[in-house]
Amino acid sequence: MKQKNKRGFDPLSIVFFISAALLLWLELFPPELSYDATVNSLCLGIITRALGGALFIALTFRLGWHIWGIAPRGGRSLVAMLPALAVVVNNFPIIGIVSGAARVTAPAWQVCLFALSSLLIGVFEEFAFRGVFYMLLLSNHRSSKKQIFWVSVASSAVFGAVHLFNLLAGAGVGATLLQVGYSFLIGGMCSIALLVTGSIWIPVLLHSLFDFGGYLIPTLGEGIVWDTATVVITALLGVCVTFYMVFLLLRVEPQCLEKMFPGKTSGEEDMRSE
Repeated sequence: MKQKNKRGFDPLSIVFFISAALLLWLELFPPELSYDATVNSLCLGIITRALGGALFIALTFRLGWHIWGIAPRGGRSLVAMLPALAVVVNNFPIIGIVSGAARVTAPAWQVCLFALSSLLIGVFEEFAFRGVFYMLLLSNHRSSKKQIFWVSVASSAVFGAVHLFNLLAGAGVGATLLQVGYSFLIGGMCSIALLVTGSIWIPVLLHSLFDFGGYLIPTLGEGIVWDTATVVITALLGVCVTFYMVFLLLRVEPQCLEKMFPGKTSGEEDMRSE
């Protein structure tokens, strides 16, 4: 339901347009917030992702999706996400740090800044791709398991393809294509997490932790992250969890998704089931 004040202004629209205007201004006239290039990049990233997150959160509210609970499907749905959490934890440079081959060289306050940046990346991208784009596709294509499967694949492919824009920022072709492929898999995992748990916050958490672990050493440290053992474990875990997540996706019943969309409340569903 739209909320307006006495003058007829819609708060969600105000948040949306102010966020969009500030994002455009920052894109055209990026300020220098620190003489340190890394700190400056982190600060600008925090501001832009916070504004982008606010924009898509407002849009998600406006669309009326019911995806805000921590665990609306119950504790069992969270347990089902433990393999996905294993993928996220594996993305941390655990072997490199324990063996001494990799280390964080930045002070603790910069690590905290990076953690906030990672969290806001998760909020921004998950609300944009899962909270808005994916849910819009599902809103008209969820009448069968086949439709849900292909919508999930298509939205994850788009999420991966968006990372091709990194080529414009000077990233290498090989590294970019690897990121596109891995983003496709992570996007699929986050999409399935949303379907299984019914909560947008689970994909946000998975995405944020994945980015924090994966980019901590390249951004604020030095050393070898991808040693042989890490590559082998990542490959095996990735294959196993991919099959598991597809299994979960194929078990999603179309009627279980109805509560996520406007017009369906848990009270109404309970009354219909009596």
